Amino acid sequence: MERSRNRLGFLVALFLLGFVILMGRIAYLTFDKADGGNDDSSHVLRGQILDRRGFTLARTSEASIIALAPPEIEDAEYLANLLGQRLLLQPSTILDRIDANRRRERKYFYLKRNVDNLLADQIMTMQLPGVYREREDHREYPSETLASNLLGFVGRDQGEALEGIERDYNDILTQPDPAQTHSGLSLQLTIDALMQYRLEQELGAAFEAAHSKRAAGIIMNIHTGEILAMAAFPNFDPNEYYRSTAYQRGNWNIRLNYEPGSTVKVFMAAILLAEGAVNPGEKFHCDGIIHFRDTTVACRYHGQIHAHGDLTLPQIIQRSCNVGIIKAMQRVSRDRFYYYMDRLGFGHKTGVLPGGSGETQGYFPALENWVPSTSYYMPIGQGFSVTPIQLLRAGSSLANGGELVRPHIADRVISSNGRSINQAQTFSEPNPFSAGVNRDVLSMMRLVVQSGTGVAAQVPGVSVAGKTGTGEKSSARGYLDKYVVSFMGFFPADRPRYGMLILFDEGEGNISGGSLAAPVFSRVVEHILPYINDNTESIRPGRLEPLKVRPPEVNPDVLYDFRGMAARDALQVISSYYGVPVELEGSGYVYAQAPPPGSDMSKVSKIVLYLDALR
Repeated sequence: MERSRNRLGFLVALFLLGFVILMGRIAYLTFDKADGGNDDSSHVLRGQILDRRGFTLARTSEASIIALAPPEIEDAEYLANLLGQRLLLQPSTILDRIDANRRRERKYFYLKRNVDNLLADQIMTMQLPGVYREREDHREYPSETLASNLLGFVGRDQGEALEGIERDYNDILTQPDPAQTHSGLSLQLTIDALMQYRLEQELGAAFEAAHSKRAAGIIMNIHTGEILAMAAFPNFDPNEYYRSTAYQRGNWNIRLNYEPGSTVKVFMAAILLAEGAVNPGEKFHCDGIIHFRDTTVACRYHGQIHAHGDLTLPQIIQRSCNVGIIKAMQRVSRDRFYYYMDRLGFGHKTGVLPGGSGETQGYFPALENWVPSTSYYMPIGQGFSVTPIQLLRAGSSLANGGELVRPHIADRVISSNGRSINQAQTFSEPNPFSAGVNRDVLSMMRLVVQSGTGVAAQVPGVSVAGKTGTGEKSSARGYLDKYVVSFMGFFPADRPRYGMLILFDEGEGNISGGSLAAPVFSRVVEHILPYINDNTESIRPGRLEPLKVRPPEVNPDVLYDFRGMAARDALQVISSYYGVPVELEGSGYVYAQAPPPGSDMSKVSKIVLYLDALR
């Protein structure tokens, strides 16, 4: 009797377990096939990233994924025709993907992402066997490459913030908005999208023309530390981040460690004046070369040794004389030299991002690591490394009257009703120089642009102060015949408000800071002057056209390799170079083409591109 009761209890429990599993499966199918989304009240839609004018740099919308389960599909051809019409996919492409996933014995795959929710609702009401829907948050960057190396991106599958501003301010962007709890707080940056666009336009064009390895540019308010623009090349489209490399995504303004070359001579001048090591009007002789043991340093002009003759300190800066600055700096002790450079922030992070995330600190050797030749190389910007943001911060302190201002990119946190929740503050500390020293060095920088190595940085109607730099690159085997060239400038020079650093890592031809970087500075300033006194101008949607970098090198006589390209980009190339009919099979990105790449175009009458909405 006891055994019968136990058996009955076991059967009841088994039945209940089966019932629970069945109900769970029904609920699952109903949930995924009918409702198709997660009604999780705790879900927070990621907040927006805005520029200082309110222009949207990044936003999130709710979208759907249409997925297929091949084992459950009853009539693949019927399904492909219905979905193809609605998802704008070729039925043949859908069938090919179903077959491919069946061969791989995959039970589930994404057919198309970022599907409009209303369209997904319509599809799910059709109750097609094997068709599923998932909800996803779609992060969009409306201006594509604009500020991409600064913004970073959010991963598609897990919604994880992986790089840049997205990662560094993730806690804010995902924090529920008190005014609208299903949305995250928005972050308004100090970046001005109009200035950013102009900086990228000029920097990118020069980067291409010089065939540089990389380029960097920063515009900063030197009194508040607000970063108004920060650009790097190569760049990428964060909407398609998975098509880029880590190198393309690098923000070299905060990550690149390089030997700064002659831009540091302005700090040498400040040190000499602060130490009283140079008398007014005193001259130093330059015969073009200086020797130290087995080391030789030269002044060069167009690759040839150039003797400057007798120069005062302002003339040394104006003409960027290596020999003169080295001779003068031998009057400053190692301890004092180190003290000033350390106080200027070299070898330390600037704090431009929270917690120093992604920022490198450069390298400035401790005194115990100095060797006899150190004091010969450092005055010309060799033997230590800086980052672009580090150099601009230090240089800005000479132009703004003596304040080392902490640069920052985030301006304020705002709720959906526009209320400011947190506002950035300006933090600064005095540089180690007197007001008189800062003023005198600024005057020297004006000479550089008026009649020295930086004349190409001149801007009609605007006074400019600055310094050129041409730093030879080093390796474990010594210095290479490759250069990092730059220009650091401030305007208007009579009462500077803005600082800009333009940098190129390598390039073809006889490049220098004065010939490559300074002209870019000049063109950018000309472009942004109308925006400086007008912070209220709004930006119309579509006004900032995406900047394309390194367009494909196309031979009109040979068919290009379109694989991996977006359909719109491939069509543009075909229209521009080939002018033959095109047939598209599918949508999204090219995974195959006919005829194959390299075909003789004289024998091609039509191009067929096979596209896929890649997962």
